[in-house]
Amino acid sequence: MDPLSQIIGLLKPQAIFWRVVEAHGAWTISFLPTDIVVFGQLIEGACHVEREDGIGFDLESGDFMLMAAPPNWTMTALGGGVTVDFGDAIQNPDLLLSSAHTKQVTRFMAGNFAFSVANRDLISTLMLPIVRVQGNEIAAARLGALLATFGEEATADRPGRSLVLDRLLELILIEALRYRPADIGDGKSSLLAGLADPRIGRALRIMHADTRRPWTLAALAREVGMSRSAFASRFLQLVGIPPIEYLANWRMTLAKSALATAEVPMSEIAEMAGFQSVSAFSTAFKRETGVSPTLYVRSLQAAT
Repeated sequence: MDPLSQIIGLLKPQAIFWRVVEAHGAWTISFLPTDIVVFGQLIEGACHVEREDGIGFDLESGDFMLMAAPPNWTMTALGGGVTVDFGDAIQNPDLLLSSAHTKQVTRFMAGNFAFSVANRDLISTLMLPIVRVQGNEIAAARLGALLATFGEEATADRPGRSLVLDRLLELILIEALRYRPADIGDGKSSLLAGLADPRIGRALRIMHADTRRPWTLAALAREVGMSRSAFASRFLQLVGIPPIEYLANWRMTLAKSALATAEVPMSEIAEMAGFQSVSAFSTAFKRETGVSPTLYVRSLQAAT
């Protein structure tokens, strides 16, 4: 299984909200900050997105966007109107509608993803703060088809509905994440950027395929045909952290996931994380998370 598929599997994405919104004329919608991932696609019309951190961009019909843990942000059309809170607009759709005849109608689908409690921090290492796909690109057409199917399935009462929705959501997320990163924001390092590079991508796939092997910087560099210094520098530039640190983090992620299942013996989890003893693993785990493996499992149980 490739690294992206592994991570999506651990994230276990679920749609906790989605809605199609219609607005007439000039309008402004404000959104509160969140620590989850929001998505949206403009179905009709045009608007401007402005974030509190100074990042802004235009959306046109068919455009799709994905934002990880956005700060306060707004959407506006025709220069903006009276600001309406998104939550209020959902409760009372008439706030964005006009009884007067208007030629400007905007419709968009908005929603957000929830992830597995044990692994939701993975999303911050996986993607850039913003992924934007323009409507005239092939990826946008695929996303549009998936979103349309998602909306149709969500409003129907068919057998297996929740399972189908989960699979569609995974496809939507994967399709958006593997798209070429948008040139928005300062930081461009991410796991996806690393996977897109032939040599760094190969190193990542090697590490994910055999996490128990005692990899060294020299061994990884040799596997991809690079010098140690060139490999370390390129990996850091693209992924954002050094190779061995990435491997240690991934091993710990696998350990957290195994602990969450409560089905894997502690000795096997320790070996999976690259430790020869349970005590060494427990010490490292506490240093990483602030709690022992046992307390970590209890915290997950309390959160569900």
